Amino acid sequence: MAIKKVGLVVNDEKDSNLNVTNQIIEELVKKNIQVFVNKKIKDKLIASFDINILAMPFKDIDMIFSLGGDGTLLRAARLVTNNNIPVCGVNLGGLGFLTQIGVHEIPEYINLILNGKYKTEDRMMLTGIIVRNNKKINQFYCLNDIVAAKKLVARLIRLETYINDEYVIHYDADGLIVSTPTGSTAYSLSAGGPIIYPVIKNMIITPICPHTLSARTLVIHHNDIIKIIVKSKGKDVMLTVDGQEAFELEENDLIIIKKSKKKTQLVTFSEKTFYSTLRKKLKWSGRVIS
Repeated sequence: MAIKKVGLVVNDEKDSNLNVTNQIIEELVKKNIQVFVNKKIKDKLIASFDINILAMPFKDIDMIFSLGGDGTLLRAARLVTNNNIPVCGVNLGGLGFLTQIGVHEIPEYINLILNGKYKTEDRMMLTGIIVRNNKKINQFYCLNDIVAAKKLVARLIRLETYINDEYVIHYDADGLIVSTPTGSTAYSLSAGGPIIYPVIKNMIITPICPHTLSARTLVIHHNDIIKIIVKSKGKDVMLTVDGQEAFELEENDLIIIKKSKKKTQLVTFSEKTFYSTLRKKLKWSGRVIS
């Protein structure tokens, strides 16, 4: 598909002077690509180019560039998932497992994209609802993970967990992470979960500092349905979605999580494989042969 219109989702804390944003806009405009940014960013731009306002529902956008870290890409993915728009990440942050392009690579990879020399990967997303007193009070979508965790209190929380309506375990822990394969290299990895190849379809349930040493990560089928009942008293538990949306939970709240029908299309390049990213980001050493 020919790229004619590109939207930019910009983290202006990481690109405070919008130098990278201006660079990308210049690269795109000189190739006759229409560029769209939100009004806040447009008002701060020093470029004299004719820039359009990026606004919902993004139906006419051919690709979204996220400028920031993985968090910015996750936000962009949730914004455009209804319209199946590919998302390409430019890394202005730190680790950046999802972002594909470094700042110094911008001209090279924009040329590759505009010449059709890129791929897209369908990444599985999760959807969930919170049920309180038999009423649905919230619904959400995520690309990385859904986390039920304690707030500021220094005590364990109890989360009663079911898979396909079968009781599995109650976790006395600091919290519980339900992640996609894409999210396996995020919070779940930090909590001791496995690294999963990102296009494999499954879900990962990882307890955070469980009180019982036998409570381990579960990798389950992508069509399974997870139900978590909050058994902690008061309002000590918070649910976070991709580390960006937050919901306060109460005792006996029910969280239902399953695979979403929505997907994220991530822009990738043949030379930037998942394993090369792991080697680089996790600083895996090569084998030394004497």
